[in-house]
This record gives sequence, C-alpha cells and structure tokens, in this order.
Amino acid sequence: MKIEVLIYNEQGKAVAKAIEPTCNSLIVNGMHVISNGNVTEDMSDLLGVNTQEDIGMTLVPPLELN
Repeated sequence: MKIEVLIYNEQGKAVAKAIEPTCNSLIVNGMHVISNGNVTEDMSDLLGVNTQEDIGMTLVPPLELN
C-alpha cells in the first residue's frame, strides 16, 4: 500500500512530507493502522467505513477484480 504523510507544526503549516511506496505496516500512537498491507479492521470500524475508497485511499497499483 502506498501512503503519503504530511507533518504539520503547531500553527497548522505543513513542514514535511513523506511518501512510502510499499507500506506493509503502520502503527500510530500504539494503534495498528495498516497491517499486512491493508487497513486494519479496527481502524475501518473506528472510521465507520468499509473500503479504502470510502476514506480517500487508493491502491497503487489499482486492485484488479476478476
């Protein structure tokens, strides 16, 4: 999963950007957000959505369903 992270200072100004083209796991404040390359069920439940598209995420390359 590709992720892009913007880091903001206390004034709300973006001060850094990071791009990870092959993110397999991501932990934020001790919570697993991405595990095995997918958004975790706990995170999806917390956001109240079921798909990556619903939260504005896209797979790179796009997932092809057969």
